Amino acid sequence: MELRPYPGKEMMKEWWSWSASVMVQHSLVILLFLLLAMKALHVLWLKPKKLERLFWRQGMRGPPRRLVIGNVGEMVAMVLAASSMPVRSSSYHNILPASSLFLHQWKKAYGSIFLMWFGPTPRVVVAEPELIREVLVTRVQLFDRYVAHPFVRQLEGEGLVNLRGAKWALHRKLISPVFKSDNLRLLMPTVGEKVVAMVEKLLTVAGRSSGEVEVDVAEWYQSITEDVITRVTFGRSYADGKAVFNLQARLMVLAAEAFNRVFVPGYRYLPTKKNRERWKLDVDIRQNLAMLVSRREKSPARMKRRRSVLGCKGLAWADDRIVWAGGGYKLQRRRGGVQDILLRG
Repeated sequence: MELRPYPGKEMMKEWWSWSASVMVQHSLVILLFLLLAMKALHVLWLKPKKLERLFWRQGMRGPPRRLVIGNVGEMVAMVLAASSMPVRSSSYHNILPASSLFLHQWKKAYGSIFLMWFGPTPRVVVAEPELIREVLVTRVQLFDRYVAHPFVRQLEGEGLVNLRGAKWALHRKLISPVFKSDNLRLLMPTVGEKVVAMVEKLLTVAGRSSGEVEVDVAEWYQSITEDVITRVTFGRSYADGKAVFNLQARLMVLAAEAFNRVFVPGYRYLPTKKNRERWKLDVDIRQNLAMLVSRREKSPARMKRRRSVLGCKGLAWADDRIVWAGGGYKLQRRRGGVQDILLRG
C-alpha cells in the first residue's frame, strides 16, 4: 500500500480559491441569463398582455396577437396577396384594398377603431374623420409624434420629420422659406414643362390608335416626380441630384423590406449582406449631398440665385444667424433637409 503525502495548506487554499472563482463565474452567467429571460418575458409577453387588457377595457378589439411577431406575419401575407391581384377599373377610387389590404379587412371586421401589433408594440388604427381631426388639429399637443423605425430614420435623415423640441423649431425656421409663395412660384415653370412633356407623350401614344388605348402610367408618374424634384432641388446640378435620388430609391427598397420584418434590437448593427448594402448606400447618399451643398456654397453669387431649393432666397441656413453652430452644423442640417425633400417627393 502506497502512502500519498497529505496536501499542504497552500495547495488547499489554491484549490478552494479556484473552486470559488468557478462557482462565482457560473453564478454570474446564470444570473445574467435569468435577467435576460425575465426582460424578454416582460417585453414580449407581460407588458403586451397588460396593454392588451387595457385596450380591451376601452372597447378596442383587433386581430389576435402572436408571440414575438404580433400581426406582422398576417400583414405581409395580405400585402403580397393584394399585390398579386390586378386592380379593377371600377374600384380605382378605392385604393385601400390594393395598398393596405390588412387595414381594409380588419376595419370591416373590428370597426373603424381597432388594435394591431408590430411585434410587442401596439398600434391603434383610427379611421373616423372626426377623431383624426381631433388628434391632428384640435388636441395635437396631447399626442407625441410617431417614432419611426430605425431603418426609416436612416432613410429620412436628420430632416424635419425626425426632430423634436428646440431642434425641430430651429429646423422648421431654416427650411420654411423654401415653401413661401414667392419661391414656389419660381419653381412652377419647371413643373409645367415636365407635365406638358408628359401630356404630349400621352397624346403621341393615343394618336397611334384609332380606338381606345390602355397605358400604364405608373412608371411615367415616377419619372416625372423624380425629374421635377431633382431639378427644383438641385437646379444646374440635376445629374448629380438624379444620382442621389436613385441611391435613395434603392435604400427605400431595403428599408421597406426591413420594415415588414419583426424589429430585433441591435440587428441593424450586424454585418449581414443587406445591412452592409444599406450602410454603403447611406454613406454614398451623405457624401453626395455634402458634395452638392459644399459646391453650392462655394459657387458665385449669380449661380446661387438659380431656381433651386438649395438657392432659394431667404433660406435661413445660409445666413449668419446660426454662425454659433459652425459650418458643420449648417452642412448637416441642409443635407438632412434636402434628403427629407427628396424622400417626400
